[in-house]
Amino acid sequence: MYMILQLLQTTFGAGTFSSSYIFAAELVGPKYRVITSATSSSMFAVGQVILGGVAWLIPDWRYMIMALHIPCFLIIAYYWILSESVRWLLSKKRYPEAQKVLETVAKVNKTYISEKSLEALMNPPEPVSAVTDAEKPGLFRTIISSPVLLRRVCTTPIWWITTTFVYYGLSINSTSLSDTMHLNYILTCAIEIPGYFTAVLVLDRIGRKATLSTGYFLSAACNIVFVFIPNEMTVVRLIIFLLGKFGISVVMTSVYLFTSELYPTEFRHTLLAFSSMIGRVGSITAPLTPVLMDYWHGIPSMMFGVMGILSGLLVLTQPETLGTKMPDTLAEAEALGRPESKLHRNS
Repeated sequence: MYMILQLLQTTFGAGTFSSSYIFAAELVGPKYRVITSATSSSMFAVGQVILGGVAWLIPDWRYMIMALHIPCFLIIAYYWILSESVRWLLSKKRYPEAQKVLETVAKVNKTYISEKSLEALMNPPEPVSAVTDAEKPGLFRTIISSPVLLRRVCTTPIWWITTTFVYYGLSINSTSLSDTMHLNYILTCAIEIPGYFTAVLVLDRIGRKATLSTGYFLSAACNIVFVFIPNEMTVVRLIIFLLGKFGISVVMTSVYLFTSELYPTEFRHTLLAFSSMIGRVGSITAPLTPVLMDYWHGIPSMMFGVMGILSGLLVLTQPETLGTKMPDTLAEAEALGRPESKLHRNS
């Protein structure tokens, strides 16, 4: 029964974080997109720190699960508190609902949306080759017919596998760093928060590609170096281990942002969820890595390092999205990296 309930929890709850992330990202403009991404991701780390603290205070697993999950019922109220994403409503041509949400936002922010702006949003110009929804190709056909989109769909899941594999692998292996298992876990999770906000400082300065690839390479280097540090050098081992987690934490917040910026609004949530779903291969295999230490203590860290190098190189194959409009259509997504995709200074 426990396994069945855990499976149901994972099945129904797996998409909640990616859904909330997309929802938050679509509510803000390019100016606040990075800070929104980092804040959303840091809440994930805060939750893990709370998990470590609760597990430390409540050793009995039944009471621990109750303490962690009962407060989650409050989230049901969000259905009535939150409005639908304006971008999603516009992409589905539900203009009256989008207008109502925008007017509510303007009222709360004590600002005003001009009739001209509303008219432009509610009545976008139809493309010359417009087709009805029934005539539009499905997601699979769209991916197959677009080499650019196909390359991205084949690349982004590998980033996610690496990110979850290294991220969860380091968290799980942290418990064996010393005798203070809970403290090790809490420290390893807490180091993620400065990692997320470091991403805020650099994503809009050096770009998404440089931030992601640097995070992957830093984490990979730390994991490979960690293998060769003697067990007696406890402090050095802890510092290098935390630096590796810091690097993958920079990646964690950046990969959500970069992946969501590479896909058009119509397919964004589906393809982000697909990447995240395939990425669960990493989180499924991560708990198995401590067993490999029976053969050689360095196998898990070496695996983390090799995967980080691979994904860091794959990031460099995609276009930079810094300073670009979040694509609403397939054509805009395919144009990323070209001059026409860049936002004007006064946008």
